Amino acid sequence: MKKILFSVLLFVATFANALSIGDTTPTFEIKDQFEKMHKISTDTKTILVAESRSTSVIVREYLLTKDTNFLETNKTQYIADISGMPSLISKFIALPKMKKYPFPILLVNEEQAKSFSTKDDEITVYTIVEGKVSDVKYIKTTEELDAVFK
Repeated sequence: MKKILFSVLLFVATFANALSIGDTTPTFEIKDQFEKMHKISTDTKTILVAESRSTSVIVREYLLTKDTNFLETNKTQYIADISGMPSLISKFIALPKMKKYPFPILLVNEEQAKSFSTKDDEITVYTIVEGKVSDVKYIKTTEELDAVFK
């Protein structure tokens, strides 16, 4: 019984700080793959969060088919949660690869990652209206990602 109660409390605590509908977007600064600091601005319309390698591949491959300014034009922030990745792997393998991409990838630390809800192998899509979350959905495919921007 104690194990079940502990598991439930741990699950609730994990999502206690995650953005949900009606919440104001976070104001903390997030570094991109080039160590440049970014803030989620009040005119942001969409936040994409990829928390696994497979979801990052979907977002990356999609963005590589778009104009270099696609994220900026669509007022979108792309966030990758690599906080669970071993630091040596992120430093010597993941970051050098990310630096080859022509778009910013915001990299959240472990504490910042708690602000965004995620599901295994799904991209979290936050729709933002006037600085507040108006919708949260989870997608799995390039087609669903493309529909976000239609």
